[in-house]
Amino acid sequence: MSRRNKRKQEHFVHEDPSQDEEDDYHGGSIGAGFTLSQQDPEPSQSIPTERPSERNNLDKLDPEAREKAVTSLARIMLFKALEREPIDRLKVLKDAGITTKDKIASAAFQEASDRLLKVFGFEVCKMPKYMENWKGIPAKYKDRFFVANRVKDSDQGTHSRCIHSVHSPSSVERGFILLVNGLIFCKGESRTHGPRKMLERDLYRLLHRIDDAIPEEPPIQGTSRAKNAKQYRSGTSTDIATPNVDTLLDQCVHWDYFIKEKASDENFSSQVLEEGDMLISMGPRSAIEIGRSQIIHFCASILGEEPDPSMLREVQEDVEEAPEMDDTYMEEEVA
Repeated sequence: MSRRNKRKQEHFVHEDPSQDEEDDYHGGSIGAGFTLSQQDPEPSQSIPTERPSERNNLDKLDPEAREKAVTSLARIMLFKALEREPIDRLKVLKDAGITTKDKIASAAFQEASDRLLKVFGFEVCKMPKYMENWKGIPAKYKDRFFVANRVKDSDQGTHSRCIHSVHSPSSVERGFILLVNGLIFCKGESRTHGPRKMLERDLYRLLHRIDDAIPEEPPIQGTSRAKNAKQYRSGTSTDIATPNVDTLLDQCVHWDYFIKEKASDENFSSQVLEEGDMLISMGPRSAIEIGRSQIIHFCASILGEEPDPSMLREVQEDVEEAPEMDDTYMEEEVA
């Protein structure tokens, strides 16, 4: 790899875990040695409490039928977790063959979730309470569940490094997600009771300044470049230091690390808007896996400064002031 490409790769990839830990923490690259485990992420919401009647029905099932239902559901949820797909509870229940007439849905979902936690350390959860109450948060995110890795890591991020350094694209993705969140938090428009937001074109401009192989502008809809921004993982070369930001950003939106929406005078008032402008903000998966405290410390480490106490206090106040949400299931149908 050329020195120029190696320098670019350091912007996106965590240091190799085989390197000396001292080098990891005092290297010269942006974010060298920084892991996603040094600060706690945002406290997420647990899944709603199961219905007692459905727990009773599940317990009364024939052991073989019960095991088949729970195992099938747990497997579907596990494979979605490995692909970082958000979980639609009603859909996975249907895919597992659990219907309305079974009257076991909430109990089966709870038991499958418990199994993922006990066996793999994966916790099924909802977005943080404060985020659910943000103004303008799309309704679709309020009905999604996410699977978070809750295995306790070391201060050096040993567990995270072992997982994400197995495949180069995974390290690139994690570095990119943290970097984009950092840019949004530092340069985005701050809103009361809402996420910080940044114009997509401003994000590209900043990324281009970090790595000149990244285009200065986002793809224009209808162009060949926009049409090629699909299926990030398909055909991705691990030898390329700079990721295809068009495809990776769209993939991260699909994974719910970021929220992408059309810009308007109502949701973005600090700049003159252009036709087709889109906004990027932190998504629920970023809050669950990374958290704003992590982002603040990351930005401070890049600048060689101490984290801003007022920003950390703002995060803490959001968490403390978030009202309690109803954690019971509403009446629903599983087709």
